[in-house]
Parts: sequence; C-alpha cells; structure tokens
Amino acid sequence: MRNYYVFKFKEEYVNLYYDYPSSLFHILSSLYSLNPKNSSYGFTMFSQLVDKIEKEELDRKIYVKYHREVSYSKQKNEHIINNFYHDEISVLTVKNSYILINTNRNTSSFFKILSNYSRNYFACDFINHDYFWIKDIKMLV
Repeated sequence: MRNYYVFKFKEEYVNLYYDYPSSLFHILSSLYSLNPKNSSYGFTMFSQLVDKIEKEELDRKIYVKYHREVSYSKQKNEHIINNFYHDEISVLTVKNSYILINTNRNTSSFFKILSNYSRNYFACDFINHDYFWIKDIKMLV
C-alpha cells in the first residue's frame, strides 16, 4: 500500500525547484518529521511554499467529471477508484493543504486526473522516499 501526499506549490517555487525535486522532497520530509515543539516554525515554512487547495471546488470538479465512470465512486470525502481490470484500488481525500492518495499500486489513476487541474502538484511518498511532479508522469498512468 502506498500513501502519497500531494502538495500544490506556489508558482515561484515550481519555477525555482522544478529541476531539483529532491530538494523539495528533503524540505517536505524534514517538515513531515519535525519535532512537535517546532510546529509553528514548520507551519510558517510550509505556508510559504504551498498554496491552499480549494477543497470543495476540487471535490466537486472531480465528482462531476468522473461520477459516471464505472470504476469511480465517492463516499463522504473520499473519491475511490476500484478498477478491476488494472488491479487498482485508490482512495483520494482532499484536504485544505494537501491531497492524500492511498493506493495498492506504485501509481494511481488519480495522478492523471489531478494533472488536469494544476501543473503545480508535487507528490511525495515519505515512507518509500518517492517524489515527483504529477505532470511529469501523466503519460505513464
């Protein structure tokens, strides 16, 4: 099971770090594992890097576009892809500061879906040390 955290970076940081995704991953990883005593510093740093995600708007856009797909469903705040033919079960949850994707595969159909909404999405799997710009893997999904 893979857990991807997807962040929407501010345009100036996309321009600065696009060719250096490992630097972004290291910054996010250090914030992810930050001591709770330093949480206000971490929040300030995070807020400077990342744009707020319009949760309700993105939830609605995804639902309206995909609700007629056989493999797609939505339960409460979770968008679910259960694609029997590709052996994929992925669950996407939109938060105000990140998007969480839980999937049984190394990639998720949600990456292609999200690439249609912003070019600034950056995905991290902190446990497996995996990271990438979602728009870069669009063709692979």
